[in-house]
Amino acid sequence: PTRTGDIRFHERFASRLLSNERTLVVYLPPGYEGGTDRYPVMYMHDGQNLFDTTTSFIGIEWQADETAERLIRAGRIEPIIIVGVYNNAERISEYTADRDEAHGGGGRGADYAGFLVRKVRPFIDQTYRTRQGRAHTAVAGSSAGGLISLYICARYPETFSMCGVISPMLMWNKSSLLRELERNAVWMKRVRFWLDMGTAEGGDIESFNSGIELTRRLARIFDNAGLLPGRDYYYQEIHGGHHNEADWASRFDKVLLYFFGKH
Repeated sequence: PTRTGDIRFHERFASRLLSNERTLVVYLPPGYEGGTDRYPVMYMHDGQNLFDTTTSFIGIEWQADETAERLIRAGRIEPIIIVGVYNNAERISEYTADRDEAHGGGGRGADYAGFLVRKVRPFIDQTYRTRQGRAHTAVAGSSAGGLISLYICARYPETFSMCGVISPMLMWNKSSLLRELERNAVWMKRVRFWLDMGTAEGGDIESFNSGIELTRRLARIFDNAGLLPGRDYYYQEIHGGHHNEADWASRFDKVLLYFFGKH
């Protein structure tokens, strides 16, 4: 194991709505044990890839624990709790709101969003010293995890005030989520967004050839909704950036600094 800091597991965490179970992994900040302070929370998808090479995809982790520890101890971000929600065999179905006939699946995103909001979050609030309320709650993910993070915030803007949309799979079902957001973006004024995409991601996955164009389209939706770049959203194009855990790990510090940085 390559875990750093105080990390706890809740295995076989079941969902009646989804009719399956998974592991929750929780990173706690320095000073949590024995203290009384409460902390903001970032919920993240694909949780097995965050903290440990032994559980992560092809043995490459985000090093989210090391990055958070470094920034907290340096006083650059406020101490936070990170909750990783493991994926399972139903990942693509759970991380997409509708069916994509070209991919032959998808469409359980609403159920997964409900599971996160109505089952996972209350459990975390009851188990750990969290700062409750949307002002202190973020959700983030990459690829399909970025897509479902955007969908979750659109569906539950009263729950999340921060949304990390990292290398999002916006092309799903002919960009159906973007088309929906172009019709209804009023909710966005209550949420801060991190959005990014690497310029080389299409070379890794053919369907991401349009990735840059689609993230630019989403940034225009932010602009049209009245969001200000830098204040309400941050958009970054990473020159030569690839679609993998190593690249996401290399810029995760920027995500944390944008949402939780001490100014």
